[in-house]
Amino acid sequence: MELKAFLAAGLALLTVAPAAAQSTPPVTPPVLTPPGNPNNPADFIRNPHPAMPWAPNNPDRFLSETYGTVIQYIPVPPQQVVIQVPLPLPASAPAEAQERTGVPAQTREEPGAPAQTQEQTVEIPGYYVAETTTGYWYPERWTLQQQNGVYQWVKLPAQFRKK
Repeated sequence: MELKAFLAAGLALLTVAPAAAQSTPPVTPPVLTPPGNPNNPADFIRNPHPAMPWAPNNPDRFLSETYGTVIQYIPVPPQQVVIQVPLPLPASAPAEAQERTGVPAQTREEPGAPAQTQEQTVEIPGYYVAETTTGYWYPERWTLQQQNGVYQWVKLPAQFRKK
C-alpha cells in the first residue's frame, strides 16, 4: 500500500510541476549597462565629471539650474565720491564752563555760528559681478549711505538678479 501511495504522489507531482513551471515566466537578471562611454574617458558629454553642472550626481545641480552657469565676471571699478563732512564748532568759552552745562563743546550749537562742512574724498571699493546664463550674481559689498545728513558705511548683502 505504501508503494501505491508513493507512486500516486509521484505521478501527481509530475503532472503539477510542469503546469506550475509554465505559469511563471523565467526570471532573467537585468542587464546593467554603465552610463556614459566607459571605453572613452575623454568623452565628457556622456562621461561628465561629478563637478560638471549636468552630471546626474552633482550636489550643486539644483543651484546650477536655478542660478545658471557662470558666463563671465564683470568688474565694477572703485568709485571716487566727494562727501560733505560736518566740522565741530570751535569752542569760544573755556572748556570748563561749557562742560558744566552738561553739553560737550563739540556738540553744542552756538547761536549765530553757521554750521561748517568740509569736502572729503572717499573711495567705494570695487567688486566683480558674475554673469550667469539666467542672471547676475552680486557679492557682498560695501557702499556709502546718507542717513540723517551723516554718511555711513553699509554692507550690502549678496543678491541674484534674473535677466
